[in-house]
Amino acid sequence: MVCRGTLSSLCALVLWVGGCPKRQGPARVVYVPTPSPPAAATAPTTSPRVLVIEEPEPLEAEPASPPAAQTSEPKPPAKHKPPVRTETATPPDETPETSLPPAEVPALEQRASAVQESALRLQIQRLQEDVHQRLGRLNEARLSANEHKTLEDARTFLVQSTRALESGDLQRGFNLARKASLLVASLK
Repeated sequence: MVCRGTLSSLCALVLWVGGCPKRQGPARVVYVPTPSPPAAATAPTTSPRVLVIEEPEPLEAEPASPPAAQTSEPKPPAKHKPPVRTETATPPDETPETSLPPAEVPALEQRASAVQESALRLQIQRLQEDVHQRLGRLNEARLSANEHKTLEDARTFLVQSTRALESGDLQRGFNLARKASLLVASLK
């Protein structure tokens, strides 16, 4: 029994020191630019521990030009640019027969009439008064920490609603007053 334990300990020590033969050295990463087209058929010979990353081939084949026209400097890769719209200008005295008369642009209208604005303003003021009354009736001593946070948020929305109403942003004022009202309603 002692001999078996010693033998297995010795084998474990040998495996631990020797390790796996494939993982004895760090792997290297080598970046290789794309070879010229004739040399693309030959693959570089590397050891199994070297990882070769080649640059991908360009998507569009460049037009072949005669060898005499090539320069010693390599051309940078062509960048894709969005097409530029060019319109042909016609002289002012000549108008094309197919041109249409300019479309009439409708006049801008107010978002809401004066009557609608005053009704919305009155609705906002009533909503704000209702929220103030409900805030006054709340017993803050019975509220939890989360409910205190909700109460502070409602007060913040109410103040922002008042500012929006004063600046003339009625829709924003209404939305903020409504949010304050919903938050106060959730506290009951």
